[in-house]
Amino acid sequence: MSFSAMVNVLSFHHPHVHSIYEEGLWGLPDDKRGVNRRRWELLSPGSRILLYAEFRDRRGVWALCTLEDKEYAPGRPVRYWDPPTGFPLLIRLRPEIPERLSSPEDLERVSPILREELLSAFSISRFRPPQDRWSILLFGDTRRGATYSGSTFEKILLEFRARNSRAVSLERPDHEEIKEAIYQAGLLQGRFPVKEYPIEDRRIDVVWRRTEKSVPYIAWEVSLSKDGLFRDLTKLKHAFDLWNAIPVLVTTPDLMGRAERWVRGSFHEVAHVFRIVDWRKVRELYKTKSRTKRLEREIGIA
Repeated sequence: MSFSAMVNVLSFHHPHVHSIYEEGLWGLPDDKRGVNRRRWELLSPGSRILLYAEFRDRRGVWALCTLEDKEYAPGRPVRYWDPPTGFPLLIRLRPEIPERLSSPEDLERVSPILREELLSAFSISRFRPPQDRWSILLFGDTRRGATYSGSTFEKILLEFRARNSRAVSLERPDHEEIKEAIYQAGLLQGRFPVKEYPIEDRRIDVVWRRTEKSVPYIAWEVSLSKDGLFRDLTKLKHAFDLWNAIPVLVTTPDLMGRAERWVRGSFHEVAHVFRIVDWRKVRELYKTKSRTKRLEREIGIA
């Protein structure tokens, strides 16, 4: 089982954090009890890392990164740190949210998950005085040393991604924008969406999963031309056969009749499970969920 982490870097204005801005590098102290090292050892390339710190007088999760590499380097000085050799548990990070993390200004447009929310909504209580220090919380198998379960991390991650997804503009039917709207609607609904999900030698435009590890329970294909319509219906039929996933074809009003005729004909044995959806319904779904999420945040119940 893979592990994820939340790393406390104290403040995005702290001199130590320049190592992240300049080199994507962070280091943890090798404390006397060995807590940091035991947690650090369970991380591996590809582990997801949430960065927790103060920014603009607000403490919380401000960034999502992927662990690219790690190294135990006792005695190696890092010029940004004081003492330069005091943080030998090295991790090298690639930012995902924000896409660029080279200065505090890159965090200006990030919508964080604040410390109070971590406590009230996710029961994360460790980052409080006197424990608010350079440290690492591990998420995964608690029997192997994780601080919290992997499912707790996934809930925090889903919320953070949903808050920081780019706005989708759907003034006209555009394949990639419709895919993005379906993906973000999944995030907003608390599902585990994936774009370009592999299905043998092909890919489904978007799938929604109930958990990170489960198979898709809804498969979405965006089909905006008659030339690809039958191919996309075939992929959706295959997704139903493999995973029992609800097949949803998103298309234009002028193609809906053609799609429905094919479903009643070539795919008649599963016609009762197919959904043929006008792309404008996807736009409405995305906008409605986005408005609801904004309202929940304003009220303070998100």
